[in-house]
Amino acid sequence: MIKGIGLRKVEISNQEYKYYQQLIEQYTDDKHKGSSYFADLFETDDNGIIIIIKPIKSIPWEILFFVQNLMINQNLRQYDKRMVAIENKLSRSKK
Repeated sequence: MIKGIGLRKVEISNQEYKYYQQLIEQYTDDKHKGSSYFADLFETDDNGIIIIIKPIKSIPWEILFFVQNLMINQNLRQYDKRMVAIENKLSRSKK
């Protein structure tokens, strides 16, 4: 699914989005909104895939690791879709 995170559209699973919401809650206090840590932290392509992480300000490690993990998971999901498409094409050609 596509959700808005850090002023960007991001392809994210339900489980990842729930964890994102927990991080926001955990890092929201009187001085900061937890969501502000995600602003300008990364860039995405038109499909909501993170293409670069650019921490220009000090952010909690937990948030940085979450975004890195999200980027990796997005790429793994894309590779999986490609492999399934290749397998389907090969199985059709064998018939």
